[in-house]
Amino acid sequence: MAIGRPSRRRGGKLRLIVGMIGVLAIGFGLIYGSHWLLNPWVSLPGRPGLTGYWQGDVTVAPGDKRHLVLHLKGDPPSRCSNCPDIDGTAEVCGAGQHTEYDVWGDPLNFRGTRFALKIRPVRDGPGRYLNRLDGERDGDVLTVETGVTVVDADGVARSTTSSDRPSEPPLRLELRRATAADYRAAC
Repeated sequence: MAIGRPSRRRGGKLRLIVGMIGVLAIGFGLIYGSHWLLNPWVSLPGRPGLTGYWQGDVTVAPGDKRHLVLHLKGDPPSRCSNCPDIDGTAEVCGAGQHTEYDVWGDPLNFRGTRFALKIRPVRDGPGRYLNRLDGERDGDVLTVETGVTVVDADGVARSTTSSDRPSEPPLRLELRRATAADYRAAC
């Protein structure tokens, strides 16, 4: 009876397909699992790290206090070897200016308690813009230093850290852990 043979062949193909899917699942599990194991600054449920949502206030000029929200994400392990380990977005709002930023950078130590982030406004134009964010994380608090670049209406930019004028001390601010809802509602 030839009826039983094709089902064996189909059963063999099915086992092969299930086996290949299993090998791929184990491989991805090892890659992504080792990524989070080797990068303890990446937030996981029950283990908050550097990645996630943050919010706080920053005074960019005397009498000009604004609200800053920050969303940091750890890049997946499949990225290039020279790519930053962190990317994300930020928004600063207040004093009639709402600015969105692209954010990227790296933790400076294994646990991610120190970090350096570059920050670039999505749109150009006159206003006050934050420079890079250098900071430290202590649990659910980020202490950050930054500078401000002022862009005039004619496009001339001046930074609080430029060499052609006396350097002002960096701005210090504290950001506290927030939620995605806090981020969406901030501005």
